[in-house]
This record gives sequence, C-alpha cells and structure tokens, in this order.
Amino acid sequence: MDNYTVIMAGGAGLRLWPLSREDKPKQFLCLDGNRTMLEQTFERIGELVPPERLFVITNAKYAEQTREVLKDLLPPENILIEPLRRNTAACISYAALWLKHRFKHGTVCFIPADSFVPDNEEYLRSIRQAYSEAERAAGLVVIGVKPTFPSTGYGYIKISPAAQCAGNSSFAVSEFKEKPDLAAAETYLKSGEYLWNSGMAAGSLDSFASEIRLNLPEHFSHLSAALTALGTPEYAESLELAYSRLPDLSFDNGVLERSGKPLRSIAGRFDWNDIGSLDALEQVLLTDQADNAVRASFYGMDTSSSIIFSTDDTLIAAIGLTDMIIINTGDVVLVCPKDKAQDIKAVVQQLRNTAFRGHT
Repeated sequence: MDNYTVIMAGGAGLRLWPLSREDKPKQFLCLDGNRTMLEQTFERIGELVPPERLFVITNAKYAEQTREVLKDLLPPENILIEPLRRNTAACISYAALWLKHRFKHGTVCFIPADSFVPDNEEYLRSIRQAYSEAERAAGLVVIGVKPTFPSTGYGYIKISPAAQCAGNSSFAVSEFKEKPDLAAAETYLKSGEYLWNSGMAAGSLDSFASEIRLNLPEHFSHLSAALTALGTPEYAESLELAYSRLPDLSFDNGVLERSGKPLRSIAGRFDWNDIGSLDALEQVLLTDQADNAVRASFYGMDTSSSIIFSTDDTLIAAIGLTDMIIINTGDVVLVCPKDKAQDIKAVVQQLRNTAFRGHT
C-alpha cells in the first residue's frame, strides 16, 4: 500500500506576531536564517516519502508564496489550494477526500508545516510506525510527543500509564485535553499519562473517508460533490461553494474526539516544538552566557533569560531585564514578559480594529 504525506501549510500563526503576519505566516519564516520552516518540513519528510507522493495544502492567499518556496522541490500539481480558511477539519477532509478520489487506496499522514524538529531520525521513526499502525488499524493513528516540561501552549493526549511503563510506544488513546493552565499541565507531566498533541494524524484513505462521513457529514457531502467536478473548468467554483458551506471546526474537535472507533497513538520521543508562540523561540535560538535567546544585534546589561529577535541590523540594547521578549521587525517593536506570550493573539485581534491594522 502506498504511503502519502500531506503537509498542512495554511495557518496564520497569530501568536507569533509580529514575526508572523497575515500576509506572511510562520511557515514562511526563516528562523535559522537559511530556510523557511516549510522547506525544512518538506526536506525532513522527503527522506521518507518521494515527491510524487508528497502534497502540500495551503490557503489561496498563500498559494503563490508556497509555489515559490517549493518550486524546485515539488511538482506544482501537488499543491492543493483551499479557497477559504475553515480550520483543520476542512483542510484534512479536503486533502483526504481528494487523495481518495485520485488514488483510491493508500495510507496518509498529515503533518504541520511549522514545527521545529532537530531530531530527524526519531521523528521519521515515529511517522514510519504511524504508517504501519494505520495499515493494520481499523481507525486513525495520532502522533503524540513525550512532554519535557509543563507546557500550557499545547493540547494533550491522555494515554494508558501501563503502556508507558511497559516501554511500549503505541497504545490506545483515552482522551484529548485542550491547552491546560499551569497547574493542570504540571499534573499531566507528573502523571506520565499524557503526551503533547503534535497535530499529526495518520490513517488509511478508507479510514479517513469513513470518519469524515460519520462525524463531519457536511464536510463529506459538500466536498465530495465538489470533487465530482475535478479536472473541469467548473471545479474551482464548485470547491469555493463547498467551502463557503463548511463550519469553522478543528479536526480534533470534529473527528478525533468524536470517533466511535478506537484511536491509537504513537509515543514520539523526539525533540519537538510547534513554535506556537514567541516564548517558544528560546528552544530554537542560540543562547548567550546570560541565558538570553538571541538572533539580533544585541547588547545587554544585567539582562537575562530573555528572547531578543530582530529581522534587521538595528541594535537592541537592554538594561535590567529578566524573562522578557523583545521583537523588532522594522515596522513593529514588541516588548512583553515571556509569561504573557499567549496573549499576543488577542493583541493582534484588537489591533485589527485600530489604525494599526496594516501591521498585523
């Protein structure tokens, strides 16, 4: 059975503002100074899946940027375009049903385009195992990551502690948890019963189609109807009409949490960060002697454990700061405590109602 991979690259990444913008979201950022996160994801998974079975799905707003970034890496026909943004339930449903329509049989793994993964070997081992599980499982398979600290920025997957104690890396999922507060996150970490939800899911094309039909009947009917026009001049209009009728819903809420079939989870043991907020930058940037994570022209006096990032050569000087975030993008300077990083999305939403909306 052929394995396919779909890279999801349509998100806006508002919590990474001002680095991530509506017109240039985080999958197009070069946090290492060389390659975009989308390119890194493509090259990483390309060790496992050949280009002809590798697909990227993105929003129409980012179609040209995606084609430009991947022009030497991926056939343009392997870039699927969503006409409207309708969250991951629509994204995964469309791509899964499109693959089912075109290839009939196979397994597929959906992965986000904006994760930082320094350990390729263990990452690919987990995806290989997800494909294997998907071939023999009746339901879908999710990839979780063993937590290393009590994150309040990730969702969690509850697992069987007995399975972990036995050293297993695949087990039944008992529950999904939304992003917790710090006390709950600490409890999850200590219990050993939870994994971070990486947003990666695998399954046979038949399993995805079945789950979508049962749990997302609107998605199944509207998208299936649109796909009957695939390859015709009417297809783009049919797809946009289908998307206009879909609710804004995540795949986790719409399918994974509702599934009547047993879900399996792979316990990934690789370093992983979804760079979901600015405080996550300290996991990917080089640190100085004062434990500051820096990518900027920076001079600090009595400044420690802070994040300093600039997209130009502007000198950033700081005095007497601890646990702060300083971001300069040329047109925006953001300064906030690290423990307020999760509030940045709310700031962006408020700015959109002001004279500063052009900076979002």
